[in-house]
Amino acid sequence: MELLKNKKKMIAIGAVAAAAVIGFVSINANAALNVKSYTVERANLSSITELNSNVQTNNTKKYYSQIDGKIGAVLVKEGDYVKKGDLLISYDSADIEYQLSMADLNSKTDQGTYDEALQSSGRTAGLYSEAKRNLAVLDQQIADTQAAITQTEKDLLERKAALADEGAKLQVSLIDWADEPDSDEFENLQKMVQTNAYEQQYAGDIVQMQEELNRLNTQLAYCKEYKAEMTSQKAATVNGVITKGGKEKLEAVKAANDLANTQRIDDITAAKDGIRAGYDGVVTNISTFEGAMVAKGTQLITLESTNDIVIRSNVNKYDIDVLAEGQPATVKIRGNDYEGKVSRIERMTDPDAGTGIGVEITLDEPDENIILGLEVKSYVKTAALENVLQIPTEAFNSDDEGDYVFVVRDKKAVKIFVEAGVKNDDMVEIRSGLNENDVVVWNDSTELTDGMDVNVN
Repeated sequence: MELLKNKKKMIAIGAVAAAAVIGFVSINANAALNVKSYTVERANLSSITELNSNVQTNNTKKYYSQIDGKIGAVLVKEGDYVKKGDLLISYDSADIEYQLSMADLNSKTDQGTYDEALQSSGRTAGLYSEAKRNLAVLDQQIADTQAAITQTEKDLLERKAALADEGAKLQVSLIDWADEPDSDEFENLQKMVQTNAYEQQYAGDIVQMQEELNRLNTQLAYCKEYKAEMTSQKAATVNGVITKGGKEKLEAVKAANDLANTQRIDDITAAKDGIRAGYDGVVTNISTFEGAMVAKGTQLITLESTNDIVIRSNVNKYDIDVLAEGQPATVKIRGNDYEGKVSRIERMTDPDAGTGIGVEITLDEPDENIILGLEVKSYVKTAALENVLQIPTEAFNSDDEGDYVFVVRDKKAVKIFVEAGVKNDDMVEIRSGLNENDVVVWNDSTELTDGMDVNVN
């Protein structure tokens, strides 16, 4: 019974307490909300964007072997810092001297080959010209001799025919006088017949013409034999004579060989000085070793410049909106600050960095303390405004309708839409919507509403 009384008493106390809480809330529902405030004023405003960056170089040079040769010594290691003109790799000196001697001998051999070809062609051209010239003369001589033979044979035949005709007539006369054998006429005719028969064989002009025919036939045979010899000589030498085009080709080959030999000698001579650094930088790759036999064009060493340093970042779509080429930047490397500026913004995303956009910062005064490939922080001054309206970032809000703030008027929070400009971690530029000396308000834990009663601290 006592327990029941105590339970009823506790219920009654609870009901009273609940009523008291409800009454308290009801009373404070209309109480003003304590808010923080800031009086809008004009001041200078700067914005710094922090970027995760990497130290790189804009100038990378790969050095290749100038010759087919033997490496003498490799004087650096990967990661070494070198100055412009430092010897990086040397060639074997004995091998260099041997190659210079061989190159000189090759040059002399090419000259000798060229001279021999011209001399041989000259001799052959002489024989060819001789044959060609003699053949022209022989053709005329053969034609003339053949014509002389033909004419002489004709004259001989005509002379013999005349004597034979005369002899025939004498025989007829002799027959007519046969009845008077003792007559002087018959005796004279007999003598004339005998004389005619002798003359047909041994007359002086007939003998002379016969001898001329023998001479002409001998001459014709000699000319034909000599023509055969010259024809053979011409055929044997015609292909050995250098034509105008052939000589031009020979001279072109000679010029090409001279150029190649000169270039080779120049390359070998240059190789005596070895491979030297073209600028201050860091050795990032070595692809050979002491004593190695390398072919011309073989990659030997890679040098990255430290005079042309670039700080590269991959920037997201939010930060890229405030970045522009020419903006000043500070890069912190190994505890030192290096000044520079944004020198390049790529117009495409980097496939290796997702949706990141490449941004490069060029340093004003890089030095040998910079380490290539190092991850660093870059700070880009994206804005430097003077005498602009600004408010704290805590007072700035955005929704689907736009950017807005709350200002206090008659102890109430009034929602005002604004046009914002540059922002940094602390302040926001207000380009329109507010006036100087307006008081903006906010509450860190409670969202303000338009027309809400506020109590400005």
